[in-house]
Amino acid sequence: MIQVTIQLLAFFAAAVLVIIGIAGMLFLDNLIKKIIAFTLLSDGVNLLLVAVGYVEGGIVSILLPGMSTSEFASRAVLVFPVGIVLTNIVIGVSTTAILVALAIVLYRRYGTLKASKVLKGERR
Repeated sequence: MIQVTIQLLAFFAAAVLVIIGIAGMLFLDNLIKKIIAFTLLSDGVNLLLVAVGYVEGGIVSILLPGMSTSEFASRAVLVFPVGIVLTNIVIGVSTTAILVALAIVLYRRYGTLKASKVLKGERR
């Protein structure tokens, strides 16, 4: 039997978020719903990166006095995925803000948030 760990659950949840995000961006017609799907996709990627960097019983990645390098290497949490996630959060918030602003402009111009009507250029 497979032992369910926090890391395995995080991988599963990340996969679900990515699948929902991709499906929403491809199959939903409302621009706001597409933006929400984009944020779900981004959050799924962030969760995947956090799950990759997770170490059971891990410690902060700082070599403390008296700690051997082998103990540090076996217990330290990976720093790189966390840094990428922090960067990705900032980029994701900025991108989402730009997408919402673009949706507002498109709504003012076309009077609808349906992507199919906006792409056809149908005005009110």
